[in-house]
Amino acid sequence: MSSKTAHLVALGGSFTSAVLILWLTLTPQAVAEIKSLPVDKLAHMVAFAVYILPTALLYPRALVPMLLFGLILGGGIEIIQPFFARAQELADFGFDVVGLIIGAGIGLGVRALLRMVKNEFAVLE
Repeated sequence: MSSKTAHLVALGGSFTSAVLILWLTLTPQAVAEIKSLPVDKLAHMVAFAVYILPTALLYPRALVPMLLFGLILGGGIEIIQPFFARAQELADFGFDVVGLIIGAGIGLGVRALLRMVKNEFAVLE
């Protein structure tokens, strides 16, 4: 995969995730609690990890601007949610931040692992 293609895939994946996050957080939803498991908070964390993962994995030079956009997205959603019949919760934003950190960490970790494996196979040739 060329670097330009990788960059387009990374940004396209993050953009698609951002659109889905907006739709899911601004439309009225009935999220069930499963034996006091905070499904809503876990969903925030996973959604923002999925948002940042492609960028961290395929286009790490864009990671800082995309992290900043993720913070703005998460904070902005919490500010405007009351206008969409949704509850505004600071804890949701906290889980958004945790998701960004986890997603970036996983993406960068997998990228480093793949580079190590690639280098090991190059040495064996």
